[in-house]
Amino acid sequence: MSAQRNTQTVKDFYEALGKGDLDAATALLTDDSVLHVPGRSTNTGTYEGREAVIGFVVKAATLSQGTLRLDVHRVLADDEAAVALATYTATRPGRSVPLENNLAHVITMRDGKIAESWLHSRDQYEVDAFWGE
Repeated sequence: MSAQRNTQTVKDFYEALGKGDLDAATALLTDDSVLHVPGRSTNTGTYEGREAVIGFVVKAATLSQGTLRLDVHRVLADDEAAVALATYTATRPGRSVPLENNLAHVITMRDGKIAESWLHSRDQYEVDAFWGE
């Protein structure tokens, strides 16, 4: 039963983000949720706490002037962890090439909520160039 609940939580999280429903997305994170974003750009680092995690998403949406789109292809889960396989796209002013990035979002779940996450991109160099200064 927990695997199904965890799968649904991750799907609901991405659906809420896609709709811009930040309150619903925030409710699916533990209070002490942590997000690890690799790379060497303006949005990399470790985000600690619900507000910081959602702040990361808001910053990406702002930098891309609302063009950020998430497409989840599959969610794999068990009782303790989940992985979302997704593609996200975005454009930015001053960038001649839009970003299309395949992503594995690796998640530790706790009590049906997202507790800790790591984002793993197909091409980190491309991602860094897109989000860089």
